[in-house]
Amino acid sequence: MASTRLGDIPGARFHAPLVVTHASAASGGANARLGQFGPFDHDLRVRGAYWTPTGADNAGTSTASYRRLSLYNGGASGTVTATASRLASLNLTATRASLGPVAMTVDTAVTVASGAALYFSQETVGAASATNTQLEAGQFAIAYEVI
Repeated sequence: MASTRLGDIPGARFHAPLVVTHASAASGGANARLGQFGPFDHDLRVRGAYWTPTGADNAGTSTASYRRLSLYNGGASGTVTATASRLASLNLTATRASLGPVAMTVDTAVTVASGAALYFSQETVGAASATNTQLEAGQFAIAYEVI
């Protein structure tokens, strides 16, 4: 039995096409939370997460130094930061065209408990670089299933 009646309905899936928007971040900028979604009044499983650059093309050209976009289960406090709480990620190692949605890699086995909030963040991987760690303005979307 699911946490709510909606969770008992097979295929109770939803898509939130615009949950967080963010401004661009300078190259070498500090890691930061970009926004949150929730808390939810039911248990859920994230089925898809997407990022769309809305400014200029996002020019990622290095696999040694880049930005990683992540979706975390922030728990009831909305502040959990452990890597084990990462639900989805996208390494910006290649150029992404403006207004072209990009799917993030999602761990669909992980569930999010009722009362928890999700949040998006960006982190620099490797050394800060003058050309590889910038982040263009963008927006996030998610698809989730009530369980």
